[in-house]
Amino acid sequence: MSRRGKIFAGIAAALVVVTIAALWAVNRAAYGLPAFVAWRAVTSEFHGRHHAKVNGIDAYYETYGAGPPVLVLHGAGAALEVMHYFITDLARDHTVIAPDSRAQGRSGDAPGPITYTLMGDDEIKLLDTLHIKQVDVVGWSDGGIIGLDMAMKHPERVRRLVAFGANYRFDGVPASTMSSEAIAEIKKEEQQFYDLIAPDPSHFPIVFAKIVKMIETEPNYTEAELGRIKCPTLIVAGEHDIILRKHTDALARAILGAKEVIVPGAPHEGPLTMPDVYVPMTRAFLDAK
Repeated sequence: MSRRGKIFAGIAAALVVVTIAALWAVNRAAYGLPAFVAWRAVTSEFHGRHHAKVNGIDAYYETYGAGPPVLVLHGAGAALEVMHYFITDLARDHTVIAPDSRAQGRSGDAPGPITYTLMGDDEIKLLDTLHIKQVDVVGWSDGGIIGLDMAMKHPERVRRLVAFGANYRFDGVPASTMSSEAIAEIKKEEQQFYDLIAPDPSHFPIVFAKIVKMIETEPNYTEAELGRIKCPTLIVAGEHDIILRKHTDALARAILGAKEVIVPGAPHEGPLTMPDVYVPMTRAFLDAK
């Protein structure tokens, strides 16, 4: 190769490196979502987008992989994509069911309030539609609360439960977290995503108001009710979680045999910002003999 050729080859190689580095930086800044979207577009483990009529709504869900079933549940105002680290890892040897919760993401809404009890029943009805008798549940924040509701009221349907950053009473979250300033910022962030994927973006103000009302007044489970949970349970919170530590401790104590893990340095968003900690922990718990 001539000197000129070597120069151009070197420039081309440098551009490739810079482009890859730039894409990597963008992917990291977006918490891995671009890589997940690309993976979903090409992987054989993605089995498609589905809709089911559940409790008067059009429930949207996606399925991945093959093997023992696991239901992954996102937090308030989000969509299934925020659980992508768990989806891609578990799909290697599990059938992953990833729904958008009622009125969120691409799932439809119905008249009346949104409640954790109603969303828990939505997931039970979805499992009925899929003819799945028992499932592992991995839930983050509101998804964890929905998992608690399912395990309390339908103990025969939940084999194992992992709940990240979940509270069992509404006062497990400090009131300051729901200040008017905080709510305005959350609304701005969530609307951007909702506008991109929701079937009717104009419905966002109604949905957001319902979710805020639910978070401010629910859940209201008692420790005696939590005692009905019979499945092996992993309760996880970050060291800097918005859920009060004493509340997380009480939640774990109320569930017979539950394991509690406080992740050092982790915020409430740990499942998305620290997947290298949360994902292996989840897999180890679900796969334990």
